Amino acid sequence: MKSHSAPFVVLIAALLVSALPIQAEESSYTEVVKERDSVLSQILTEREGRRPTGMADEAAIASARLALYAFRRDVATTTGEKIRNQEQIVQVFELKLAHAQSVMSAGLGETLSVLEAKAPLLEAKQLLAELRLKVKHA
Repeated sequence: MKSHSAPFVVLIAALLVSALPIQAEESSYTEVVKERDSVLSQILTEREGRRPTGMADEAAIASARLALYAFRRDVATTTGEKIRNQEQIVQVFELKLAHAQSVMSAGLGETLSVLEAKAPLLEAKQLLAELRLKVKHA
């Protein structure tokens, strides 16, 4: 009597071996994501750490925040996480718009600066609304 289990064992072994590269790629991806999050967080911390010395560049701090929050949104595994990070992005753009408006109202800025601050805020709000709609329709 012939055993039919040998081809089955070979098939299982082949499936297990083919899964190893996928697991290695996922592990590598996870490591890169962790390291990138760490580096972006350190950049933000370094930029914010310059405030007590008066050497802080608020535009650079905002850019560092945006880079970190956008990265976290993009790698988030749940829509809720994406929404939380997008809300932080909206807050950064709201602060940038408020600053542009205050500079303009002090007579030191121009309408174009306010418009250039408002455009990315609206884009960020649009994405936030889309993410929230995704939750409602899920």
